[in-house]
Amino acid sequence: MDISIIIPVHNKPDQLEKTLYFISEQKDLGGIGMEVVIVDDGSTEPVRDVVDSYRDKLPSLNYIFIPRDKHSCRSRARNTGIAESKGRILVFLDSGIVIPDTMIHQSVGRIGNSTNMVLYHYILGAFTDPDKEDMSVIEGITPQNLAETCENLKFDPGWEDMRTAHFELVGGDLNRMDVPWTMGWSGAVSASRDIVLQSGGFDESFKGWGAEDTDFSYHLHLHGAAMYATEEICVLHLPHAADDKIDMKIKTSFMNRKKMHFKHYTFDTELYPYSADMHYDGMMSKFNRLVIKYFTPLYPAELIGRLHDDYLAGAERSAIVGADSLALLKELDVSHIFLQNKHMYQDFKSKLIDKEVVYMLGADTPYASGYFDVLVVTDFYRMISEPIAGIWLKELQRISKKLVFIHNETYVSYLATVAGWTWHSLDELQQILSQKQLEYKTSSRTGEFLVLDVRKTVSARTTENLEPVKQHVIN
Repeated sequence: MDISIIIPVHNKPDQLEKTLYFISEQKDLGGIGMEVVIVDDGSTEPVRDVVDSYRDKLPSLNYIFIPRDKHSCRSRARNTGIAESKGRILVFLDSGIVIPDTMIHQSVGRIGNSTNMVLYHYILGAFTDPDKEDMSVIEGITPQNLAETCENLKFDPGWEDMRTAHFELVGGDLNRMDVPWTMGWSGAVSASRDIVLQSGGFDESFKGWGAEDTDFSYHLHLHGAAMYATEEICVLHLPHAADDKIDMKIKTSFMNRKKMHFKHYTFDTELYPYSADMHYDGMMSKFNRLVIKYFTPLYPAELIGRLHDDYLAGAERSAIVGADSLALLKELDVSHIFLQNKHMYQDFKSKLIDKEVVYMLGADTPYASGYFDVLVVTDFYRMISEPIAGIWLKELQRISKKLVFIHNETYVSYLATVAGWTWHSLDELQQILSQKQLEYKTSSRTGEFLVLDVRKTVSARTTENLEPVKQHVIN
């Protein structure tokens, strides 16, 4: 078997019927062996009747029914399809997506004998509102004219794939992106079976809507997948009325993205819950090209000495965030270094073998409360804008027994004056901290450098002290 098309479905048999019709009209198959695997995730509508009506047109048609239970999810349905399939190439299609009559021929030709290629097909119409757009443009579509129709709609704002700008920017070679896995929507994907199996398939712990497909894509990426967008192969998501569950989808997507980060605890995934897919690559690209030492003050030996004497001396575990000067990091007596530039991280791991170099910002960490005796943050904190800054500073305070900021009173970064980055003042810092029930106190001064102790506000500390009593009363 050359290629297996795996389609998870839950009800909506009319959408499945259209998908199967367009699959059944594939041409130029020649000696290509094709099977279709339908995984019915506990439908209560006549999905099987639709499948049975296509058995003559699609001889290799496999139908699997999974009773609905607490483990039901898209991931389990797709994994079941993977396990039941035989093709050396796997195509994941969502029900309700229709494909041109050359898609299978083209996908097999593009992937060939590759063992690690993944193709993300343009998906048009995924966010099209049928009540706002002219639906006549897709009237009369057939497997034979769909490719031409898609070509006409590819750059129509009401129909285009939201990923198109990214696809165009890298000429379809997603491997040129910093985080190519964010483009990994599962609605229409073709992939070598080998790389799918190496990645472990889909994580069945993801429930609800969102992120299970980008998590799958991330694992493909980690296992060396070569990812491409296929301008020559577009599919159409048949538009339907928007459901009324958008708030629930936003919530479950956020929680699933958090779950994804909890699996890896790396800067690649740390800020993903707070960013749209379309913005994330640009943000990560910015960090991966940022050299902090060029945009923060030069910290004098006197200041470093004071940090050692007043804070770091005797600390079992200590960390610094916002420093990437190799000279400074070698001189500074800390046990952990947080870095966000992936290239520096990979380089410094071998050059600073006496310290633990961590690829993380610190906004969402695996460390226990009070894990670090001391945690030092440079003026780098001034570059981080809200709302991430507040989330980040609260987490740094949680994982440290003492949180110390270095603040230069007169230095204004080139990033703020020319490049448009944030550069917080002390007043802005206090506003951010107060939103998280934190405050700062100036503990020392070295020239124009202040050392700030960040801690919980008095009211927050009082509430924390009362919490055990409150819990006892509740019990």
